Amino acid sequence: MALQRLVTFVSSAAMIAAASLFGLSADARAADAQAAPRAGCSSIGGGKYNCHVWRTASTWWCTTTDQTDSCDGVPAGILYGGTNYFYCQTWGHEFRYGSYYNHYWARTDDDSGNKRVWLPVVWISGGVNDGPIPGLPHC
Repeated sequence: MALQRLVTFVSSAAMIAAASLFGLSADARAADAQAAPRAGCSSIGGGKYNCHVWRTASTWWCTTTDQTDSCDGVPAGILYGGTNYFYCQTWGHEFRYGSYYNHYWARTDDDSGNKRVWLPVVWISGGVNDGPIPGLPHC
């Protein structure tokens, strides 16, 4: 019993340390854990669409606003998990996370204050591998 508690404690500490290493706050981790999956995106007017981001993730800089093949591979900032607005999506280079993969990227303004940055749609609920997110228009 004591060994089981020790293993649980060490596992929890390792997860917290890893999250801290990647710059995720306790609030961001809690938002990730409490996020409920939703399907696709919905218009909120003004050319913006609300989508559910199922995990806090890095956004990326691109040299153009309509083609993500030109992303320079440098993260721009952070987009916290939960409901976020997006403008559109476009085909670009492949992004993978575990068994998830997609060539689509969505343009947004991130929680770090960066404008016109891109998020791999792998992080948006409601899609399928290598397919667009329903309800989010193409750029």
